[in-house]
Amino acid sequence: MIKQLSKRMLTVVAMMLLTVTLFAQPVRIIGKVIDAAGLPVVGAAVLQAGTTNGAATDLDGAFTLNVPKGADVEVSFIGYVTSKFTVDNQTIYNIVLVEDTELLEETVVIGYGVQKKSDLTGAVASLRSEDLKNRSTTDAAAALQGKVSGVHIITSGNPGAGAEIRVRGYSSNSGNISPLLIVDGLKVSSIQYLDPSMIESMEVLKDAASAAIYGAEAGNGVVLITTKTGVKSGHSTVTYSGKATLQNFSKRPLLARDQFIEYMTLEYGDDFVNNKLSDFDYSNSDYPNGKIDQDWIGAYIEPTWSYQNSLSFSGGNNYGHFFTSINYVHDDGVVKGQKDLYKRLTAQVNADYQLFKWLQVGTNTSMERWSTQSVSQRGYGSSFESLLMVDPLTPVYWKTPEEMSIDVRTQYNRVMAGGEGRPYRFFSDENGWFANTKYSDLEGSPFAKRDATESSNSGMNINGTFFANLTPFKGFTFTSRFGYRISQSTSHSYTAPYYIGPRGSQDNYSISANANTGLYYQWENFANYNVTIDKVHEITAMAGMSFIENRSDNVSGSASGPDILSAYEPQFIYLNYVKGDASKSIGNAPGRSAQLAYFGRLIYSYDNRYSIQANFRADAFDSSKLPADKRWGKFPSFSAGWTASNESWFKDNISNNAISFLRLRASWGRNGNISVLNGYPYSSTINLGNSWYQYSVDNMGSTFASSPSGLPNPNLTWETSEQYDLGIDARFLDNRLTLTADYFNKQTKDLLFSKTLPPELGVSSSTVNGGNVLNTGLEFDVNWKDAIGDFNYSIGANFSTLHNEVVSLPEGTARIERKDASSTNYQTITVFEAGKPIWHLMGYKYLGVKDDGTLEFADLN
Repeated sequence: MIKQLSKRMLTVVAMMLLTVTLFAQPVRIIGKVIDAAGLPVVGAAVLQAGTTNGAATDLDGAFTLNVPKGADVEVSFIGYVTSKFTVDNQTIYNIVLVEDTELLEETVVIGYGVQKKSDLTGAVASLRSEDLKNRSTTDAAAALQGKVSGVHIITSGNPGAGAEIRVRGYSSNSGNISPLLIVDGLKVSSIQYLDPSMIESMEVLKDAASAAIYGAEAGNGVVLITTKTGVKSGHSTVTYSGKATLQNFSKRPLLARDQFIEYMTLEYGDDFVNNKLSDFDYSNSDYPNGKIDQDWIGAYIEPTWSYQNSLSFSGGNNYGHFFTSINYVHDDGVVKGQKDLYKRLTAQVNADYQLFKWLQVGTNTSMERWSTQSVSQRGYGSSFESLLMVDPLTPVYWKTPEEMSIDVRTQYNRVMAGGEGRPYRFFSDENGWFANTKYSDLEGSPFAKRDATESSNSGMNINGTFFANLTPFKGFTFTSRFGYRISQSTSHSYTAPYYIGPRGSQDNYSISANANTGLYYQWENFANYNVTIDKVHEITAMAGMSFIENRSDNVSGSASGPDILSAYEPQFIYLNYVKGDASKSIGNAPGRSAQLAYFGRLIYSYDNRYSIQANFRADAFDSSKLPADKRWGKFPSFSAGWTASNESWFKDNISNNAISFLRLRASWGRNGNISVLNGYPYSSTINLGNSWYQYSVDNMGSTFASSPSGLPNPNLTWETSEQYDLGIDARFLDNRLTLTADYFNKQTKDLLFSKTLPPELGVSSSTVNGGNVLNTGLEFDVNWKDAIGDFNYSIGANFSTLHNEVVSLPEGTARIERKDASSTNYQTITVFEAGKPIWHLMGYKYLGVKDDGTLEFADLN
């Protein structure tokens, strides 16, 4: 009886054990992980939740995993939203990972680190690669146009001329008023070489608190650019894009024939105009009814195409990424002919590798080859000055010598007859000679100015960085980064004698060439430490140093005279063929400068509600700028922010659909500027053998001697800007509507001026500190992002105001004048004076026409 009971009990236990075993038996599942584009995600982690049981996807994105039925499985990869599923009777699972756009937009690049966008306490505008897509420009700076409030982009339209960036207006008298440009941690002088398609993100540090970490060179703001590093999904991509942009003049501010005659009549009277028309106007069959009414812009400017081609390769996985891009630009300017042409070939090679869990290394390198041909645009005697000032009564062409002006015809007949004198050229094409006006003393036709000189510029640049990130323990990263710039450029210019009229002609041959090389390097070492305590206290600390050295070398040569070359065929138009007895000039002046800096930052955030930040930088330049006791400049900044939307009372009373995010911030900081200083202005140097002197009235003749280079100023110091900023960041309607608004007040003091001295001192000027400039303004950025089904769209707008005023000038200086319009015969000047905007335009105030037909202007003084 007992034996039978024991057997039954064993049978029951065995059946129970079998049931448990069957229930826990692992199920073999297979599948494939792809991204939204249908491409395999290589190296994705497929892990049973709460365990170490997992697998990684292969090159095809495939995986195999044994897990119990009913287990939860997580699929994750950097940059994507983690996907979860529960194992049931199904054995095949195909997973689509979606890019984590919130994660990508959560941080922005700041000086020597990154920061969560929601924790920003300064005025930082951030653009992503999506914001720079489909821009017709080939210049990264021009791609900022209209994208950020308070940022003004200036373009000349000249092929090869990079756009200029202005952040929050003009606030300095120095020649360099552009922001500091940083690409992948490397300071650069221009970002023209960067095709917008190569950029991952651009940050504009507008307020002093954000820019203070860059100290002496951040007085006009900072633009930080990060280039692309490659995809993270494990597959490789090849991308090609091509653009063709049609360009032309949109505005044509020139007078027609009747308008010009009316203007001349008001200026000089009927008799003068009628006499001129009687002497020079004639019937020309090239114009309707024989009346010459020339549209000069239409003749000189034509629609042209700018071509841009880009080919890129990218790839990566958990262990490294690469991005390579090749870009070619061919920009034919709007001036007729091939005189304004820009060509650029650039390549970008970026790569990073995770050698160990604690060590990452990488490099970013760009290579550029460029060449330009251009026409003169600004200033006295330029082709565009002639274009804007030539009258509509002058035709483009003289078809016969009889149509020429008397002066031109006289010289033309002499040259054609082989007479003695200069071997002048007379510019023409297949339609005739380029005509010059007979109604004024204008130097010549814009076409003649275009063809007067043969010039070209070309060069190459290599910019690169090498970096290593060491992470010996959680939260701590030490970065050592070496950056360099290698540049080389050459220019050639040749002009043969030509005659276009009594003014503006050239009697002699002239030839010149220049070669320039540059080597810049910077070595920076800095450490970032991030720690979170009790889940509410977040502390970030950063400290580092930077050393910069910049070397340049150049050589130039020129010659001029009535006969300077051994031959004048195109293959001989180089300095190598200049005759020994020709008047020559050579130059060479190597240069070197150095800079040392120490910097640091401390950020504290509490419970994602309150943030404070402090930055400090100390900069020192070499002795060519400031004396030893004033060489160090110290630039602090402080900022704070309050995220009101994270307060419990806010969440309890205001719907996320109404106000999704609300943050208030305030900042103060100090920046510097010494870009105008060089050549030891605090200590006089001697120019060896630079002048002839007559030492007394009894001394017959003069003596070749040396003299001081200028009047030293040992009290020179830094030009500094102090700026405070008040801002608000808000998002509404489930984050679809965003608003950013700022008020800023920037005061720049101890401006650097070159002050004119009395001639009795023997030197013309001295550099002094003095004067203050005030800039205040408001900035607003509004964006709307939404989706209708699978259709995503966004709309953005920005608006800004700026009040610029010179508060004071150096002691003893009433105002400073510049005759920027001196190429005209009108007394129009730009003025730097107290109570007015910086370098405001001053001219005559027009009141109207008097009874006698003459113009009337206000008598203000």
